[in-house]
Amino acid sequence: MVDYVRSPGWIRDLIVYEIATKSFTSPQGPGSGTFDSLREKLPYLHELGITGIWLTGHSLADPKHFYNIWTQYACIEPDVIDPALGSEQDFKDMIAAAHEVGIRVFLDVIEHGVMENSPLVQRKPHWFRGKSWGMVDYDFDLHDPELDQWWVDMWTRYAVEFGVDGYRIDLGMRRVDLWLKVRENAARAGREIIFINELNYQGALEFSEQSELTRIPPREEFLKAIDFVQRDPPTLLSPHRKRPDEINGQHGYANTWGKAEWDAWLHSITHRSTVSEVPSFAYSSGQISSHDNGWEGFEFDNPYVAQGSRFIFGYGSLFSGLVPIWVSGEEFDSPFVALPELSPYLFGGAEPGKGKWLYGGVVQWNALEKPAHRAMFDDVKRLLAVRRCEADVLGAVSSYGDPHLISLDYQSDVPLPQPYARWVTGKAVIVVGNPEISRDVTPMVTLPLQLLGLAGHARYRLTNLWTDAQWEVSAEDLHQLSVEVKRDKTPGGGLSLLKIEPL
Repeated sequence: MVDYVRSPGWIRDLIVYEIATKSFTSPQGPGSGTFDSLREKLPYLHELGITGIWLTGHSLADPKHFYNIWTQYACIEPDVIDPALGSEQDFKDMIAAAHEVGIRVFLDVIEHGVMENSPLVQRKPHWFRGKSWGMVDYDFDLHDPELDQWWVDMWTRYAVEFGVDGYRIDLGMRRVDLWLKVRENAARAGREIIFINELNYQGALEFSEQSELTRIPPREEFLKAIDFVQRDPPTLLSPHRKRPDEINGQHGYANTWGKAEWDAWLHSITHRSTVSEVPSFAYSSGQISSHDNGWEGFEFDNPYVAQGSRFIFGYGSLFSGLVPIWVSGEEFDSPFVALPELSPYLFGGAEPGKGKWLYGGVVQWNALEKPAHRAMFDDVKRLLAVRRCEADVLGAVSSYGDPHLISLDYQSDVPLPQPYARWVTGKAVIVVGNPEISRDVTPMVTLPLQLLGLAGHARYRLTNLWTDAQWEVSAEDLHQLSVEVKRDKTPGGGLSLLKIEPL
């Protein structure tokens, strides 16, 4: 039997919002964001309904190394707060203010190494071996007691003294034993933290084999520590990462995610009894956009994925049993505007201002003054409220038991992504997606009432969770249900959410 980490129950309701600290806000112009200016945006985030911030910027880092801009990934000293972002007290105050409105904070950990000019390299040269990404790498294979203790103490301090709620680990966790000690130390102090791995196990293994980095541990060890993976499962949202002209309502997208693919994914997130049958961790994530969108060679103007699609937000992320993740601004279809220094090249800095890397995008808050962007924000806020109000049905699915999540047969004159249902005793929610941007659709969906635990009643109440409209139907009418779904990228469009309850 796999020894899974027993993840905290609050992951079920976690909605993760990725923030690049310097470009999230612009108090003194593009790239001038701080902990204080982020804190001023917490009322907005609370109104939106997110419950977690993945903060990609807190410690001392190089201002030019990647794409000619400051990035957390060009880390210099992970245990030193970057003064350009604020003081330690500013950082602590921001986290405390987030907690006051029910938002948890997760830090990005650059586990592979630091910049060559780091004081750490000067003081402890024997801690490092090899290079990657133009940086020097920690030699965790040393099992040096001083290095190991420094690592454990540093991340314990962030959790215990600053109140951090967990860590997203860039490229993949390598010393599970050290991270388990961090978790143990935090627990002794009354702090419950989680670990989010960037890559699934196979991806981390392949990257490790191609580099000089410390080898990742066996899969069994991962399952003792990782709560969920940022990029897992790749199947569900991989169609979203196609060229923009292939995700904006073309039939090819709808055909990509059929019943066979859907059922295979569902099988992958349920608990197995042997390690070889477990491709995932305790939870799975449904990432929409990532800061990594728009890397060198990106040909299009906008690296965001959703670009106004309610279908992408709802069908593939918010309601499909995953932990949702997206980049700040996507909830109102923020236009992409690059930082003035952003280069289109990973190294070198040529052609400043012409880069497309989403990490270097400046969130365009003034777009919320325009009706189309405000309508997108209102719809995403509504979808988050639906997930919150129906949390017993629509929360993230863990690997610990029956997910109560099935695909539904349907008939339609246009191919659609597979409709699905989720349920608990006494009610079910069906999700029908429509990525078409040119037409409404009205598929006929077959509901297996016995399997949903809803058989044996004469009449049922249906609630449209977009509008709160309610009506009654007979059991006979419910077996084959006609579901109208408005075209995507319009207010209230992209998907239908129907709650079914017996009367």
